[in-house]
Amino acid sequence: MKAMLKLFMLKEIADLPSTGYSIIKKCEEKLGYKPSAGSIYPMLKSLEKEGLIVAKKEGRRIIYSASKKGLQFIDGIKKIREEFYKKLQSHIMATAEIFNDAELKNMADMFKKYPALKKILFLLNRMDDERANKLLDEIYRRLKNESNRNKRSGKRI
Repeated sequence: MKAMLKLFMLKEIADLPSTGYSIIKKCEEKLGYKPSAGSIYPMLKSLEKEGLIVAKKEGRRIIYSASKKGLQFIDGIKKIREEFYKKLQSHIMATAEIFNDAELKNMADMFKKYPALKKILFLLNRMDDERANKLLDEIYRRLKNESNRNKRSGKRI
């Protein structure tokens, strides 16, 4: 968990220079728990010592920003993530073939054809259920209307 928290902190700092306090708040908001200052600040020092972030004192606050090395590290992690998704796609397709599961194969094809779909699913997971359901209902309504328009004009969706 400690390594994931450090990676989260680095990613957040790479996105927007931050104070230790704002990192704690972001953890609470995005990860669902509030780490103590006693765990965050030593990790910030560790990231700084590794050359992944740079600390700059502004008045009483210390602003942490990503170093060039930190940004390169984040880019490397993004490449690993993309490889993970490719392997996951491959495993889903293999499972669909092994069990002759047409729905699973269809889902895997959709993720391959529409890369934004996985992003949408992850964003939906961050929303409260009521908002997510309303949004999905609206998306469904619009897709159905578009499909009906295409059927009437003879196009295939």
